[in-house]
Amino acid sequence: MSSMLFGRHGIVLAAIIASIKWKFTPLTLRQYKLQEHERDLKKVNPDPKPCLRGPDRAVRAGQLWKFYACFEPLIRQHRTMYYVVSNLVMPLTKSRKISYAELVGPNKVAWFVSHFWGTSFRHFVFSIRKHAESVAVSNNNCNYVANWADRAYWICSFSNNQWNVAEEVGSSWEESSFYLTLTCGYCDGTAMILDDDAMPLTRAWCLFEVLQTKEIKDRQSTFQGLWLCTATGVLHKGKAGVDVAMRIAERLSTLRLEDATASVQKDKDMIDNLVSQMPGGFNAMNGFVKRNIAEALLRMQEAFSNDFSKLMDSLGQTKLQSAQMEEEISVQPAEEAEEEEQAVELSLNGSRSAEPMP
Repeated sequence: MSSMLFGRHGIVLAAIIASIKWKFTPLTLRQYKLQEHERDLKKVNPDPKPCLRGPDRAVRAGQLWKFYACFEPLIRQHRTMYYVVSNLVMPLTKSRKISYAELVGPNKVAWFVSHFWGTSFRHFVFSIRKHAESVAVSNNNCNYVANWADRAYWICSFSNNQWNVAEEVGSSWEESSFYLTLTCGYCDGTAMILDDDAMPLTRAWCLFEVLQTKEIKDRQSTFQGLWLCTATGVLHKGKAGVDVAMRIAERLSTLRLEDATASVQKDKDMIDNLVSQMPGGFNAMNGFVKRNIAEALLRMQEAFSNDFSKLMDSLGQTKLQSAQMEEEISVQPAEEAEEEEQAVELSLNGSRSAEPMP
């Protein structure tokens, strides 16, 4: 009997000790940041509600930036969207089983984002911000530094319900959230996030998005088409780094969209079939992408020329001094000039070796 009581007391005591230990176990950095972000979300959207999938589930650039700012210590330089969705988006949305856009407060789409999940998330976020700032400027918004945050983007990892991906994809491509968003009628264009290797254009679903972008551009004059975005700026605005633009252009010059891959073979077969059925097929699609990068490079060249001219104008007061310095450097004593001419003549005639003797 006493042994039974001791056993019961032992179990209760062990449970108490385990409870105390659990209570005072320090949180990991990820757990701490998740709790911090959940508190912030409750302040701005205390009662999240589901909404129709598609174009009404966009997130604002400012919301994305706050997400990145909160989790930056975890994301750092190298972590990708795969990490972000599995370790951050899924835990945040677990209790309600909704998309992150619905959790933070959804918005009507302004721009559709085409991207590769394997790209650095930091690169992705900075590219979105550069695009948002460019769009604000193009809208003649003098206060773009403050208002870039209001640009709304449909991003599959944040706009799709990751707990019900099958519904988001739909039973056919016409029912997918991707297609519904692009063809909603009020989407301004497609912002493709590019790294140096132009990885989105090696993925079949990104090819599908480019195809829809081309077809919408052909029939809808207000649609702004495909914009190529990097962490240094938007190529179509002439603001990206020249070295980055040249590397991307070099990559695209040899890229064949028909070589794009997909995780599921039937997805690739479906997308390849769609491209083949359009006028011109893959040749037309490859030409569309190459025209986009060519136009972007021309704008880069124009922007560089304008900036260069402005810089030279600002240095106008030093032109005379520079010319004088060059003249002084070029003047040499007559004897030195004569010796150099003789040396050159002997070298050209083969009378003297151009290389030093051992």
